[in-house]
Amino acid sequence: MYKVAVIKGDGIGPEVIDAAIRVVKSVTDKIKFYEFEGGLSVFKKYGVPIREEDLEEIRKMDAILFGATTTPFDVPRYKSLIITLRKELDLYANLRIIPNFKLRKEIIIVRENSEGLYSGEGAYDSNKVVDFRIITRKGAERIAKFAVKLAKDRSTFLTFVHKANILESDRFFRKIVLDIARKEDVKVREEIVDSFTIKLVKDPWNLGIILSENMFGDILSDLATIHAGSIGIVPSGNYGEDIALFEPIHGSAPDIAGKGIANPIGAILSAAMMLDYLGLDGSIIWKAVGRYVRRGNLTPDMEGRATTLEVTNGIISEIYRLDEYEIDEVWRDEVRLGRILLEIS
Repeated sequence: MYKVAVIKGDGIGPEVIDAAIRVVKSVTDKIKFYEFEGGLSVFKKYGVPIREEDLEEIRKMDAILFGATTTPFDVPRYKSLIITLRKELDLYANLRIIPNFKLRKEIIIVRENSEGLYSGEGAYDSNKVVDFRIITRKGAERIAKFAVKLAKDRSTFLTFVHKANILESDRFFRKIVLDIARKEDVKVREEIVDSFTIKLVKDPWNLGIILSENMFGDILSDLATIHAGSIGIVPSGNYGEDIALFEPIHGSAPDIAGKGIANPIGAILSAAMMLDYLGLDGSIIWKAVGRYVRRGNLTPDMEGRATTLEVTNGIISEIYRLDEYEIDEVWRDEVRLGRILLEIS
């Protein structure tokens, strides 16, 4: 029996995570879920986004399923819950899969998850604020190895997106990536981030595995969601040496919280990635979601009228209709992806 920590978070987080758990329970009985509080509501009570005693318990889990969290601009001393978890658990690799189920294609982005401008380090006074863009040899080497192994195992190339023509930190990062890729005989295509945004919009389907530093990867993966139909269906995994956290990449969407119209697919696919990481099989969920999306009964963010509950029930119904061995060829790599990432981590 696997132990999975659940942090539902704020806004629509509880709604989409409840949906994901229902779907997981429809395909396996090998997971026990343990719920923990985290986010702005916890900060208001305890002064931290997550309590230390809860963090200690979470470290004992096999994986984490995370919903969404509100990070306000105007609350003094508040630190983002997800960034706190990434730092505390050393979740250095962020894998984001942007699927287009109608075209049966996907974009895969590997993002360094612990450094860069999101490191939380800087210098501040009343006249000037400086955020440090930190890239260390350790951080660059391990994310490069993660991405290169993923590219090698999927028999594809690496697209390394950077700003090494301007930034010294990216020149440092670039050398490490190219050295590791060369040793593993993985081809690297280099792209400058500015011009790459145009390519990502116009011709996104022949990019191999995209690798970038923290902030660039965050922005590029959000931009790429235009090819998915909605940011609400995009899943992600945050991988460390000892544990991994899975979350939809959308925010807490407080404007629609409680209305029953949040898109649960990103959370459901994140749970599928979690199953693969645990050595279970998330492919049936990918297949069922693909079938459901192509049928078109979707939530308002995808120009439909369905509710969260209707989408969840529809996906579970598709799971029950599937033959155990019926897997689209385009998604067969997804069946193996979790096992590959388990070996990496």
